[in-house]
Formats: sequence, C-alpha cells, structure tokens
Amino acid sequence: MGAPGREARLAGEYAGKPYDGARNPQADFRDKKGDSTLPNHFLRHGAGFASEAEYRSAAACFLEKPPTPTTQTFLSDKDTYFRYDTATNEFGVMNKYGGVSTYYKPPRGIAYWVEQITKYAPKKGELL
Repeated sequence: MGAPGREARLAGEYAGKPYDGARNPQADFRDKKGDSTLPNHFLRHGAGFASEAEYRSAAACFLEKPPTPTTQTFLSDKDTYFRYDTATNEFGVMNKYGGVSTYYKPPRGIAYWVEQITKYAPKKGELL
C-alpha cells in the first residue's frame, strides 16, 4: 500500500461524475450467462440489509444518485463505471450493459479504491 499522500493525490484526480450510460436494471447482478449473482453478493456484502431487495435497491441508489463532493469515479477502458464515496466508504461498479455489478463498503476503504484506480482506470500522466 502506498503512502497516504499518494492515495489522496490519486483519489483527488477522480472527482465524481454521474453515470452517463444507459441504465439497465435487468442487468443488475448478472453474470455473462445472464444468471443472477445477487444471492452471492448479498451473502458476502449485504450485512446490515434486511433482504436482497433492500441491498439491490441501496446499490442502485448509490450508483444512480448525483455525485457529492466526496464521490470519486472513473470509467474504465472497457466502459465499466467505478464509484467510491470517501465519506461513506461505499464502493460500487456498473457494468458496460448498465447493470450493477457489485456494491459494498470495502474494509480497507480508500486503499482499496486506489487499488481499483491502479488496476482499471485509464492512465493519467505520471500519477501512477
């Protein structure tokens, strides 16, 4: 893991932008074959939610709502939308088909977000 200054600098380059693709709720939590991944995601990340439906709703709300000053986002080269909120520690991904792929609060917080930037964000200058 990098130094906190590096993490802040990296994350600061990704001020939140809204998802501008075509939203497709039928693609939420679906694998490449079209099978639901919601039960698995709910088991792994749904602590604090009463049901799969509540978890799915929270995921969609997080990814669809307008960004706040603490929201960070980027669009990968494969048209996958990544979003992280530094205040709430919420992380979510919208796939290129407009469906929610994942949503949770990563235990490592911003360090996890910076890893996602490093792995999936289009490269920006000399930051990486």
